[in-house]
Amino acid sequence: MVKKSFFIITTLLLAVILISACGRSSDGFKTTSSGLKYKFHVKGEKDTLNVNLYDIVYVRMDYRVADTMLFQSGVTPISFQVKPGDVGDLQEGLLMMKVGDSATFAMPAEKFFINLMKYKEVPAVFSDYAELYVDIKVVALIPEPQALKYERAAAEVRKATEQDIIKKYIEEQNITVQPTANGLYYIEIVKGKGKKAEAGNRLKVHYKGLLFNGEVFDSSYDRNKPVTFTLGNGERLPAWDEGFALMAAGGKARFIVPSALGYGAEQRSKVKPYTPLIFEVELLEVTD
Repeated sequence: MVKKSFFIITTLLLAVILISACGRSSDGFKTTSSGLKYKFHVKGEKDTLNVNLYDIVYVRMDYRVADTMLFQSGVTPISFQVKPGDVGDLQEGLLMMKVGDSATFAMPAEKFFINLMKYKEVPAVFSDYAELYVDIKVVALIPEPQALKYERAAAEVRKATEQDIIKKYIEEQNITVQPTANGLYYIEIVKGKGKKAEAGNRLKVHYKGLLFNGEVFDSSYDRNKPVTFTLGNGERLPAWDEGFALMAAGGKARFIVPSALGYGAEQRSKVKPYTPLIFEVELLEVTD
């Protein structure tokens, strides 16, 4: 009888352990029914606001593959609106969070670059990485519908004043070059002496992306890792396809980019809808 009871208790304990382990991995991550892996580090206070669709969230966010950091928002939070499909699989993760929460999400590199970053394919340099890790801390949020009203109004103001902002910047910087037919200002810094870039070529480039106030929103220099892409294939911004086509290997340039050749109406990291941008670029290599 004792042996039988011990066997029953042991079986029940094993069942509990197996059930508890379901949805967990050995690295401490849990997994949602859709396959998103997540791990919370800090949970906010119980009475803080939960993230919902159409809220504007302010987050500190890093993303990385293995031990290589691809992006860090730094001390200043970035803001964006949580919309269906706008942030790929991260949307599901964000909707699990509230103000004060800190968590890491693991997702396939393919879904990150194609769903979130809107690339047509995973960049070759990351093709060997199965997963990409995103660390997020929710600092604050503006609830919907206040967020909708605020963001729509702000976007309309930026859209209406964008050309004036570009004109003012061009005048203040004493830029004398004329824009292309599409509105791109191409400013040559160093003339390249190598192979001329043409559509279909693979380019290796370094770049720094800046807002008009001088704030850097992205930089391959900071990561010490050049970017490789196919020119004219839509893998990068329209401004890149147009601007790099004017360069040769070894060249350096500055692109002044209207939002129509940048991110347009989309919110990307620190780049708000209808925001003109500056890219300082260096064409390192051109291959067929």
